[in-house]
Amino acid sequence: MTIKLYFLGTGGWVGPAFRTYSSIALKVNENIYLLDVGESSFKNLQKTCLNPLNITAIFLTHAHGDHILSLPTYVINLGALGYERVLKIIAPKWVKESIRNLLDLITNLKVKVEVKLLEGYDGELAFDNGEVKVWSYRAKHIENSLMYKIHVKNKLTIVYTGDTAPNKTLEEIVKDADVLIHEATFMWGFEKMAHSAGHSTIHDAIKLALKMNVKKLILTHIGFTLKLPGSFKVGKTVVYVPNELDVISL
Repeated sequence: MTIKLYFLGTGGWVGPAFRTYSSIALKVNENIYLLDVGESSFKNLQKTCLNPLNITAIFLTHAHGDHILSLPTYVINLGALGYERVLKIIAPKWVKESIRNLLDLITNLKVKVEVKLLEGYDGELAFDNGEVKVWSYRAKHIENSLMYKIHVKNKLTIVYTGDTAPNKTLEEIVKDADVLIHEATFMWGFEKMAHSAGHSTIHDAIKLALKMNVKKLILTHIGFTLKLPGSFKVGKTVVYVPNELDVISL
């Protein structure tokens, strides 16, 4: 089984020019699962070896534009490419109006879209196709944001925080995770500002990974301009700081 993460966008809404907006492609064998679809993410996907026709599902964490604005671009381009599947979009129920408004921008919808709206309670089953199983949990960001816990059958568990401040629920779901993809919107030393805005610092992410003995920590949604090394080790945790189009094999 081949499992890879492709980083299509690693920045926050306000960030350095070399980082575009949030989007990660999880590739399991030939299937592609998208975690958020920030602006420019489809163009970045085209720069990879990924085949857009293998997109299986799109998981949205919340309705902020840096996480969802490429949605109509994906649907339009998939239609032009002859996408024959039903495109599954999984999102918190509060994003319903935003999804509808974005899809209404498309005058000739050629793709069948199935939207699953999640109620937003912790541990809700969001998706299960036998290969990948996903649960959702409430984030500490805007009121209606989610985090996702992804289990790849017989292989590993990934936690994707989306945007969030530190919270007890996140600690609980990270306990048995192999990989933690954690936002790092603010630099260390700005914890008070970050938490009040529903975000985390690089220090928050590393501290959680060490506390929960996570083997691989991947920092994303990076809002600061400091260029960190691509990877480094803290204790037993390997920390990755991917740039656009970087690929991490799991």
